[in-house]
Amino acid sequence: PNGSMKAKDISLNYDYILTICTNYKAYLESVNNSGSVVTAKFALVAKGFDNISEALNEVLYQSNFLSDRGWGSSYVTGGQVIFTLSGVRVKGDEAQDFIFGDTQYYDFGSSRETYIKIKAPDGSCIQCPATLAKIAKSGGAMNQPTAVSVEIHLNGKPMLVPASET
Repeated sequence: PNGSMKAKDISLNYDYILTICTNYKAYLESVNNSGSVVTAKFALVAKGFDNISEALNEVLYQSNFLSDRGWGSSYVTGGQVIFTLSGVRVKGDEAQDFIFGDTQYYDFGSSRETYIKIKAPDGSCIQCPATLAKIAKSGGAMNQPTAVSVEIHLNGKPMLVPASET
């Protein structure tokens, strides 16, 4: 009656479901060969992570033309979706063991490539090839759990799947 919001109106981060392909390299190799295809294996990215943020790392073209008499204009000409996750290390968790494993941490190129799916509370889904970047697999105070973080950089335009098709 007083116009204040209700709990049902608040969007909660834990209502989003993020999964990551833990055998993407093997899956791609099997698809590219004429042999048997390896099934893509997805793991839930949730345990130990207590913070997630999304950024649309935008590319801008900025101009100042004589006709604008010193005033500038900006145009968004590109971008890349980046998710940043942080939390504490949970050993034995399939997603964390993949993200913070030695193969991803100490290698580059295709070892850092994967595929992610993010399902929103409304049932819609974003899917896209991605790259793991800025992996930090240790840190923090000596008497606290090991602090970890990772950035997941989407490669190309994400595929947006409406709730009716997921």
